[in-house]
Amino acid sequence: MKDIGLITSVSIRNNLRSNIIVAVLIAVVLICAISLVLAFCLLAIAPAMKTEIPDRHTLEMFLSVTIYGACLIGLGINMNVFAQTMMREKSRGNITALLATPLKASHIWTGKSLAVFLPGLVLGEVLGLISLLAVNYIYFVPRIGFLINPWMAISSFVAVPIIYLGLSLLVHIIGLAGKPATANVIVQVFLPVFAALMINLGIRHVLDAASWLFTVANLALSVIIVVIAILLRPRLTRERIVLSC
Repeated sequence: MKDIGLITSVSIRNNLRSNIIVAVLIAVVLICAISLVLAFCLLAIAPAMKTEIPDRHTLEMFLSVTIYGACLIGLGINMNVFAQTMMREKSRGNITALLATPLKASHIWTGKSLAVFLPGLVLGEVLGLISLLAVNYIYFVPRIGFLINPWMAISSFVAVPIIYLGLSLLVHIIGLAGKPATANVIVQVFLPVFAALMINLGIRHVLDAASWLFTVANLALSVIIVVIAILLRPRLTRERIVLSC
């Protein structure tokens, strides 16, 4: 665990040492998140609140999608930016140098995965919490009180991070034991496809975004991703990593 913590902390510092990259990342995340929240507020929540007796369940669904989308953007864009560090580290020989030390390949994999995941976790959770508070105090509290239910909280603040933790573990196995470019493609495609799919399922009532079924669907996906990563774990050997560099 000490080795994993060391790799994680050093990798996070290396990933965040470029002020320009960090500033651009935060700017892009904020623009996307604010745009999403404003769109749902103006096009869905505000009209629903104009009715004489607002439908609480409909409002919960819209709020759930808003918070879920904000968390997804924070974690997803962070992953899209920093997952590419694996490609640079392999091309520069950094991974080979780490393998020449007593560090285990599994420790390098876990540390690198956590280093990409943790900053996104902070971004996603903060954006989700701000969205939750802002929408509630602007729209709901004055008329119907603070709105939240356990399922929307679990879907946004628990299920989405677990999905991206599993994705980070998966793409780092692929990047270490195979071609980083392949892992990068998976990361870049995952966010827009997954976000569009889940948000559409939520707002079209196929999977009610404020229900237990939506939460279970997200948790099930996270389990699938983690299981795939575990199944690929035997490929993570020093020899395979060195040969793939």
